Amino acid sequence: MINLINLILVPSVRSTYEVSEGRRIFNEELENLQKMQDINWFYPSDVIEYTENLEAFLNKMRKEDIDGIVLMSATFHLGDIALLLAQKFYDVPILCWAVPEPPYSSEGRVRLNSLVGAHLDVSNLKKIGKKDVEFVYGSSKSEHFQEKFIEWINIIKINKTLKGAKIGLVGGHAKTFLNIDVYEPLLLKEIGVTVEHIPLSFVFNLNLDRNSIENLKEEIEKTYDTEKLNEDKKSKVCKLIVSFKRILETGKFSALAVRCWPEFASYYGISPCAAMAWNMAQGSILSCEGDVLGAVTMLMLKAIGCKDMYLADISQIIEKDSSLLMWHCGVAPHTLWDGVSKKSLETYFAGGKGVTTDFVLKPGHVTIVRLDHTDNEWRLFITEGEAVHTKQELKGTYVKVRVKDPLKLVDTLIENGFPHHVVLGYGSFTRSLIKFAKTKGWRVVSDD
Repeated sequence: MINLINLILVPSVRSTYEVSEGRRIFNEELENLQKMQDINWFYPSDVIEYTENLEAFLNKMRKEDIDGIVLMSATFHLGDIALLLAQKFYDVPILCWAVPEPPYSSEGRVRLNSLVGAHLDVSNLKKIGKKDVEFVYGSSKSEHFQEKFIEWINIIKINKTLKGAKIGLVGGHAKTFLNIDVYEPLLLKEIGVTVEHIPLSFVFNLNLDRNSIENLKEEIEKTYDTEKLNEDKKSKVCKLIVSFKRILETGKFSALAVRCWPEFASYYGISPCAAMAWNMAQGSILSCEGDVLGAVTMLMLKAIGCKDMYLADISQIIEKDSSLLMWHCGVAPHTLWDGVSKKSLETYFAGGKGVTTDFVLKPGHVTIVRLDHTDNEWRLFITEGEAVHTKQELKGTYVKVRVKDPLKLVDTLIENGFPHHVVLGYGSFTRSLIKFAKTKGWRVVSDD
């Protein structure tokens, strides 16, 4: 997880305006900004008017340490400050900040003209093609500023999470599932994610400590009803849990995308669903059927605070309830259990070999999201809904999600060629994800 965000704060001025007032506001706002948690601020000792002063300040820090730049329009200023920052930090997000205008001077003069300065900066930066530019107005103590600032920080968190992330692709994608394939060089170029291939045989044949398996078996039996599992199946589930955990840790993987059928059931003896679900409940990211971009979508959500998520199929449209059935064969983490349904490990899948989780997911507000690439275009589908109390009538893990127009949502997904997997994340994350997508130049697709 991300522990610290490194930000540069540049207060810009021009001496034709009231620099002393701009300096006072900078110092006052800086004191408030420094109270924010998990942010490390870099800032000059005084306000900056000339690029020479900015150069001297920037030379004191390492470029690669910086995650974002806040360009404060302490007064109106010329555009060279923002342009130099964009040149020096071409791939670093910039937030252009205008502060409120204080009461006019006794001579009737505008004292700061901060808004025009910030407007000039944003326009200049967008004209030169910089997409990762945002604007905010107001005091840092205002609710409006804090909301927009958090959204901007979320953009940085997603960037920081993805850049350098490594996904272990276990066995490739599922047979014939071309729609979840991904071109790895493009993935690295676009968001900094690499993919490392892991043979299924490596997972099947890991040497493991017997004591850790037995201890884990006790935890499994406390968490689930396991009456349908014999001892061999329980042991296989526990071995897979430990195997996935070891691979994640020793390979320093951010996530695993697993080809979960047909080889697991055929050669290992069970499907990996329950083992994947257990590791998901511990905070790891694992995606079904070798879905790399499904894993990336979950990493994006995790970066901005989503703790409860699930890779699902939209398996049914229920028009009378204006809802969709979000279902998968049984890979949801038990942290999503509704607390009412029977929570068990089942053998129904793969001709009775199993082993999958089996329960109904909890109700709550959800974000439905999917990253995809096709026809030389990156795009993000996103919408929100409400997971509702659902009767336990099926095998696997599932929940009904009420949306505005279920038919339109499914039509939009399918007609735009999105894969059949979507991520169900508990909470509202739409605004931050849309802003991130726009900074990348991705097309945002919604059912609105």
